[in-house]
Amino acid sequence: MKSIETSGKTVDQAIELGLYKLETTRDKVKIDILTEGGLFDKAKVKITLNESSSEEIEILELVNNILKQLNINCSATVETTEDGFKVDVSGEDAGAVIGKRGDTIDALQYMVSQIFNKTKSKEEYKRISIDCEKYRERRVETLKILAVRLASKAIREQQVVKLEAMNAFERMIIHTELQKNDRVSTESKGEEPNRYLTIIPKRLTNKDKKEAKNNDIAIDENSSSRVDNN
Repeated sequence: MKSIETSGKTVDQAIELGLYKLETTRDKVKIDILTEGGLFDKAKVKITLNESSSEEIEILELVNNILKQLNINCSATVETTEDGFKVDVSGEDAGAVIGKRGDTIDALQYMVSQIFNKTKSKEEYKRISIDCEKYRERRVETLKILAVRLASKAIREQQVVKLEAMNAFERMIIHTELQKNDRVSTESKGEEPNRYLTIIPKRLTNKDKKEAKNNDIAIDENSSSRVDNN
């Protein structure tokens, strides 16, 4: 990998000088701050130009081609992770990439993963995660807030609370968050793609639980959307 060391009055000046010399931008380099500088010393940084692997290039072209075919004005970047690759999509049509409740980005992630791994063995399989302007990060926080709020409702009303249908990843977030709460338990029900979670207050007896199965409290589908918008 090509790298250079540059210095300046501030760290930012040193970085800008290095980017100018490499004729590149921040998203394409790794920056190590060697010294932050001070009254008498200059700041010094080491800038290393990222070199994409053939697999990264393959994934990048695949995602960008799909976006182009869908007439979505966005572009992607990709980086290698411990178990595969992380793709970040951004641009004017970010909302179209995400879709309603993340349906579109989930479908894009599944499609890219299937195409990329179709000729690979089990040992060669690489996990591909696709996000768009930190949607998944925001969604995780939203689900955690929703989990706490509905657990409180289940405890307060001593009723089983039924959530809307969610994918496996989202159900796992709810499960994990409520493992911290010793006053409720969670249970998945139904079949994909309509599998959903129930939150059960632990004070309910087994008889109560059995009766509650036929009388779950249904949560309005817009519950999580309201939290998203806060």
